[in-house]
Amino acid sequence: MLSSEETELLCRVGPGTPMGALMRQYWLPVLYEWEITPGSQPLRVRLLGEDLLAWRSEDGTPTFTQERCPHRGTSMYYGRVDGEGLRCAYHGWMFDADGQCVEMPNERAESDFKRKVRVASYRGAEAGGLIWAYMGPRQDDPPPLPAHEFTLVPAEQRRHYRKAVYECNWMQALEGELDSTHVYFLHARLNKADSPAYGLYHPDQTALFHLRDSDAGLTYAAERAEPGGDTYWRTTHYLFPFYGMFPGDATKVPLSLYVPIDDEHTLHMGIEWNPSTPVAEPRWPAPTLPAETGLIVEGMGPMLPEQHGRFFAHWWPEANPRTDFLMDPVAKATKNFTGIPSVRLQDAAVIWSMGSIMDRTAEHLCTTDAAIIRVRRKLIGAAKALAATGATPPGVDNPEVYTRRSANVALPPDADWEATLGDWHHARSADYPTREKAPR
Repeated sequence: MLSSEETELLCRVGPGTPMGALMRQYWLPVLYEWEITPGSQPLRVRLLGEDLLAWRSEDGTPTFTQERCPHRGTSMYYGRVDGEGLRCAYHGWMFDADGQCVEMPNERAESDFKRKVRVASYRGAEAGGLIWAYMGPRQDDPPPLPAHEFTLVPAEQRRHYRKAVYECNWMQALEGELDSTHVYFLHARLNKADSPAYGLYHPDQTALFHLRDSDAGLTYAAERAEPGGDTYWRTTHYLFPFYGMFPGDATKVPLSLYVPIDDEHTLHMGIEWNPSTPVAEPRWPAPTLPAETGLIVEGMGPMLPEQHGRFFAHWWPEANPRTDFLMDPVAKATKNFTGIPSVRLQDAAVIWSMGSIMDRTAEHLCTTDAAIIRVRRKLIGAAKALAATGATPPGVDNPEVYTRRSANVALPPDADWEATLGDWHHARSADYPTREKAPR
């Protein structure tokens, strides 16, 4: 349980907040590479409580610029990308990628006023099929992009298979990723004999947890007994500041991203990759619903039509609290635990139902919440250290610490999980450890 003051520190990310300052030290993944093209209409995005426009200059460089023109406060969304600048529709003022006003066509030629006017403008970069934003103080010399393995493999070896706006605070969304024992309840099928297409199953619904601090954040393993005598290990990484890696396997290494939009909205994306061979599935989102009652599909389901006037206008899911996350009572009665048609929608339903920012003073954490407790303390400690001494948060200047993989394996009961999985976890080998994952 956290105090109300600790919850405020942990969850608030706007300008001037300790956690917002920490987030601004990192590169933030924001858009798919194809969402903006040179000279195209800018897109409304919101990051860390700031309303911005994402655009590409004529040479293809991505930039994130404050939405409001400093002249009369007009939204520059109605303006246009003009060569290497963003031009306001109201009086034609144009700003370059550094935020400097470079043209004031409604001023007389001898006026030098444009040199005195700037807007907030943040550096953008591309890696791994994503466009990233850096909103920190080092705009002239930003830190390196994190070396997630999905950014290092060829494009055909990765896939981006979900993206959506969550209507809740970023931390409770991340905490759902850190919670390992919910898997065989929330995501379970009702009948053990049914196909795994209806949900997960394991006879051991609790787990023994092993937590290890890392340079990137935290590695933790959930240990369960297998009916045949082996030990079933689900290993997971938390990576600063908002990444979670649920258990992967020999063919797919997953990564979940929970980027704070503001205090009450989160941008969620999911990526997976194969370290050595092309992925078989489509590489970009294709949101669908199941064709059969009770089947579980991947992703967030269909998106609502373009939400004009809102940030991330194309990424608001059709499944939300107003539709009860498309819960099917028949599927709930006969096939799976919730009747909600995808794992990620099941997660979203319970996470959003906690409220915009959950009241952590009223919770009762147990031993299986150890990873959540540890990560909260790490984040609070890093934010306080940055505010007090300027200490650089973990991973900012060490991109290599993000080169991680997770695992989902059955091992002999006497196997040392850290030694056996070490080369896989640290991406030193493309060979999956000893045995394939336990069948589910």
